Amino acid sequence: MTSLTLTLTLRCIGRRVDTHDVASWQFVPQTGSLPAVLAGQCVTLHTEIDGKPHCRAYTLSSSPRDPFWQVTIKDVGLVSHHLHQTLQVGDEIRVDGPFGDFNLTALPCERPLLLSAGSGITPMWAMLRDELAKRPDADIRFIHSARSPEEVIFAAELAALAATHSGVRHALVLEKVGEEASAAYPWVGRLTPEMLKELAPDLLSRHVYLCGPAPYMEAASTMLAALGLPAGQLHQESFGLPEATSSTAPFEAGGDHFWLTLKKSGKKVKILPGQTLLAALEGAGETMMAACRAGVCGACRCTTEGEIERQSVMTLSPQDLESGVALACSCTVRGDVCVDY
Repeated sequence: MTSLTLTLTLRCIGRRVDTHDVASWQFVPQTGSLPAVLAGQCVTLHTEIDGKPHCRAYTLSSSPRDPFWQVTIKDVGLVSHHLHQTLQVGDEIRVDGPFGDFNLTALPCERPLLLSAGSGITPMWAMLRDELAKRPDADIRFIHSARSPEEVIFAAELAALAATHSGVRHALVLEKVGEEASAAYPWVGRLTPEMLKELAPDLLSRHVYLCGPAPYMEAASTMLAALGLPAGQLHQESFGLPEATSSTAPFEAGGDHFWLTLKKSGKKVKILPGQTLLAALEGAGETMMAACRAGVCGACRCTTEGEIERQSVMTLSPQDLESGVALACSCTVRGDVCVDY
């Protein structure tokens, strides 16, 4: 995996509207060339909102062969909405990365099945284009789910690519389709085991790459397991790693909890069993650098003293683990803990 060590200042050279709430931006360096990237990897964009620094990780939707980096962002959430409102052609922006292991280079196979929903199409689009550049006759199945035809990102480009590569078979599974468009979009509703069996009858001989909202990924992975897909043939985008259920439970007076002591200030913060360090700190009004929030990018590194449980150790070395370094977004506690960041 590529760790989060490169920091670049890039210039925006293009912006395009993909759907009513999705847009894509293209970036190039002021001088020199972009670092090497693998299709499916991510970067972190930094911005300021009301004078405070914020950052968020996005998958690159560009191919490694493109002369620019492209991010495709849905207008949802504080940082994404801010970028939609403010990021224009000619602007400069600080970018960290690339990082991430979700790609066909690190996880290669001859006959992939790409499953995505919503903005989860972004790494798939990058991976598909890159794979076809390497293997124009590759046997690839691509099943994408969306609410309606108008909300399919890269719809025209995907259709054109499939039309020029006989090995690519793609299908759109749409929740809502008007009567006038029903002939063009025969797969209506949500993805089902029956759809998977019909669209990919050789499913069990393929490796599956899965990306989308957490409920979609959970439902799809459950379906794939029920259909008999070996666990080793399923590869999932790490973003959206669900926190333990109790992390969002309200604190009740007298209920079980532990204390986080902030080393620099001595302030104590309540943390519930199963709640991440990041969730507890932000819930208490503390500001901490965090990007992917899925234990991938390493932006929320902190040093801990006390009993902790790490859900991710990506970007952490054996020496880090020995000295108590953790990723706050994917670390819970087993008792009172002191944290420094």
